[in-house]
Amino acid sequence: MATPNSVFDEFLTDYARVFRYMNEKITGPLSAYHLTFDTFIIMHEIGTSSQPPLLMDIAHAHRVSRSAISRQISILLKYHYVYQESNPNDRRQKSLRLTDQGQSIDRDLMQNLQVIFQEWVDQLGKRRVNTLLAVLGDFNRKIITPNYEQTNKLQ
Repeated sequence: MATPNSVFDEFLTDYARVFRYMNEKITGPLSAYHLTFDTFIIMHEIGTSSQPPLLMDIAHAHRVSRSAISRQISILLKYHYVYQESNPNDRRQKSLRLTDQGQSIDRDLMQNLQVIFQEWVDQLGKRRVNTLLAVLGDFNRKIITPNYEQTNKLQ
């Protein structure tokens, strides 16, 4: 029978291996464009948003500070993947949009990442991948979100 320590040891080993592997597989295609996974996700969200998001919208969605998102956005601006548009009614508010280059890179990267994901689905099976996604969703809803909300109440 597994002891609590052996289960924890197994968790640590698997966590290190699985997330390192996933990180390397996913960030490989991104690095050619000077993107981290977080920066890519922000770029993709800008491109798929029904309304051009504001910096604060993105910071809130990612549960980080405005300055943390600003650092990510500065990379996207530096490589001309996004541009800012001032609100004519309030020039302090700047919405974000993808440039043509940003749209093209987003499409290419999404195709590459979908191929990687499909390989995992093919190897593990759709049912197991759905179970994994359900567990990750539960972890987000039951652990991450309440902890985030509790931290924000204290501030």
